[in-house]
Amino acid sequence: MKPPTALATAERIVSYLEGPGHRGDPAAHLNIQVNGAQLLCDPGEADLPTEMQRATLRYWQGLPRVGGIPDQLKVDPEALRPALGYLMLVDRLEGSCEFRYALYGSKIAAVSGFDMTGQTVSDIATLDEIRIFFAACYQAVIALRRPLFTVHEAPRSITVSHWHRLILPLGQQGEVRRFLVCNVPIHEGQIV
Repeated sequence: MKPPTALATAERIVSYLEGPGHRGDPAAHLNIQVNGAQLLCDPGEADLPTEMQRATLRYWQGLPRVGGIPDQLKVDPEALRPALGYLMLVDRLEGSCEFRYALYGSKIAAVSGFDMTGQTVSDIATLDEIRIFFAACYQAVIALRRPLFTVHEAPRSITVSHWHRLILPLGQQGEVRRFLVCNVPIHEGQIV
C-alpha cells in the first residue's frame, strides 16, 4: 500500500490537532509510519526542550504582523544568532505542496550529513514517510496559521537522534509564504 500524500496527511494533522483531546499516537492517526511522532499546536516556552527554541519562539512572537502572520521581511538574522546553526528558512513554492530550504542550518547539516540549502523537501535522502511528514507539517501550519512543534525519530541510517522541530509561519501581506524553523537533534536528553 502506498503512503498517503502530503496534502492528505496535512488534513489529518489539522484534524488531529483540532480534535477533542488529541491524545495517543499521532502517527497512527496520520496513517504513516513515523517513529516517535509527537505534534503540538501553539507550543509555549515550557513545551520546548531547548533555550534556542524558546528564544526563537519569543523572537517570532515579537515580530510585526500583517493579517495575524509575522512579516517575513522583518526577520533579523542577528537577533537569532544563538540559534543560527539550528535554524532553517523554508519557502512555500507557489501553486504546489512543495517546500524549498532557503537556509539549512550548519549544525543540522553536520548531524544529518547533508545540506539541503536550495533543495526541496522531496529531495531529502530519507524515507518517503518522513518526506511526507515534513511537507504535511508545513502544509498544516499554512492551514492553521499557527506554530507547530513536532518530534520524530530519524531513520537510524541518518542519525540516532530525535529531531525536535519548532515550525513558525512567516508571511507577506498576511499569507503564509515562509517558515522559520528551529530544528534540534536530541539523543538521550542531550543536544547532538
